[in-house]
Amino acid sequence: MKLPGTATQEENISIAMGKLNIKPNQLFLDIGCGSGSVSLAASRYTDRIYGIDRREEAVQMSSAAVPQGQFFCGEAADILPDLPGVDRCFIGGTRGIDDFLPLLLEKTHPGSIIVADLARLGIAARVAQLMKEAGIFQELIQIHIARGYDLGGDIALKPVNPIFMVIGKC
Repeated sequence: MKLPGTATQEENISIAMGKLNIKPNQLFLDIGCGSGSVSLAASRYTDRIYGIDRREEAVQMSSAAVPQGQFFCGEAADILPDLPGVDRCFIGGTRGIDDFLPLLLEKTHPGSIIVADLARLGIAARVAQLMKEAGIFQELIQIHIARGYDLGGDIALKPVNPIFMVIGKC
């Protein structure tokens, strides 16, 4: 099943995992967990995986991908207050971020890391501004991926839409 929205590219997941630097026993939260591919990558480092998505089919897919995880359907702002403290967070879905980011920050420990993976420049700028206002902004990076394909017996590259990654540290 294909979910609506932009799937997180494998290369972006690798970069995010490096930025998150997840350690064993840390609690990882995936907001906008989609297919569960980011949660699955995080499960290589910790078994404390939580995810939130507003789409029931996404929660089902994430639960199937990471059976040891706990996944919740609904709005992040409604679910966050009932979750335990967060050490690492990946944000792949930003709808409602003005409401849920302050709640997320209340749940983080000192040294917690938040990585937001964003397809649109406007929302990347908004997330960076929110993180600056909260005093946690570390960096904004743009990731370009191009995939090779056969062209006239040689290899050409076709670019994938660039992604913006905003990183914050509490």
